[in-house]
Amino acid sequence: MERVDALVVGSGIIGSFVALALRERGLEVMVVDRGGLAPGTSRSSDGNLLCSDKSPGLMLDLSRRSLDAWHRFAGRYGNDCEFDPKGATVVARSADEARGLKALVAEHQARGIDCRFLDSGWHALEPHLGPETVAVGNWPNDAQVQPMLACYQIARILRDQGVTYRFYEGIDRLEPRDDGVTVTLDGGDRIEAGHVALCTGVWTPEILAPLGLSVPVQPRKGHIAVLERGDVVVNSKIADFGYQAAAESTEVDETAVQTAAIIEATRSGTILCGSSREFAGFDMAVNMQTVQQLLADCVRIVPDLARLRVIRGYAGLRPFSPDGHPLIGPVPGAERLIVATGHEGAGHGLAAVTGDLVAACVADGDTHPYEGRLHPERFQ
Repeated sequence: MERVDALVVGSGIIGSFVALALRERGLEVMVVDRGGLAPGTSRSSDGNLLCSDKSPGLMLDLSRRSLDAWHRFAGRYGNDCEFDPKGATVVARSADEARGLKALVAEHQARGIDCRFLDSGWHALEPHLGPETVAVGNWPNDAQVQPMLACYQIARILRDQGVTYRFYEGIDRLEPRDDGVTVTLDGGDRIEAGHVALCTGVWTPEILAPLGLSVPVQPRKGHIAVLERGDVVVNSKIADFGYQAAAESTEVDETAVQTAAIIEATRSGTILCGSSREFAGFDMAVNMQTVQQLLADCVRIVPDLARLRVIRGYAGLRPFSPDGHPLIGPVPGAERLIVATGHEGAGHGLAAVTGDLVAACVADGDTHPYEGRLHPERFQ
């Protein structure tokens, strides 16, 4: 029977950074994923690393810490993942929105975040903003990463350090004990792990259910449309001021579809347009009506996007938690099982700090500084 200090289930961006943080602390690590590398939510995301869409509080604190860790990652391991601190531009299209945006900028500035409010001169930042623009906020240090390249880069780093990846093997059974967890893969192999970190997003409840354990995470569907290369310049991450409210919303309405504009250019020159949020179970089919609505939102912000053709659209599932905060910590009733899920649309932005927090639980045998507010037992 194979033995490891820590077994990480899930090879998306959360599992990747958790495995990296554990390995950096000297643990013997294995990564298991029933699909290939990053087959789930990470594959369907846009790689946002943002502070600009966070209200002051826990999520902003985590995002700042994680963005700093992304910079350290690129400095230590190189930038093979298109990590790009291109900044973010938030657009207000009414006087009320401008007042709200100005207040948000002031609150962020009071916390030492580099940002500014502009009620004129914004075309120097984004030349294609439309005539409805009343004011903008600019966060020059917000960033973007190519989601799959980030997971591939970390996998190469870890494999070079002796970490085993087992793809296309799912979890058949977990047997937690006081001193570890016996893991049976669906092919029959058994692994003894000191700890198991479940970085399995919306699929975490499915894995815990046979143990009679649960976490309140459910899928929240989102769409992205990809536009062809063209002459429309998008320098930063452009978002409608209403995007923040959509991203932070915790209301569960299974009949509603929320859309709010967020626009970004990729290194290859295509333009990604989002976003949408809806509760539709595990359905990942593209809804063209939703795509049309989010494109209309984006064209209101940047009218020249209407000249570009849509190449494709895709959908993914964000792991939603009831209070809008991730669940990071031991599962109540099985202390050697650690969950890291519930990041909703901020998975890439919070991945680096999540790795550090899980490593504090596992490698350091300690609580992490946010445990009281992120521990899964807060919902019991």
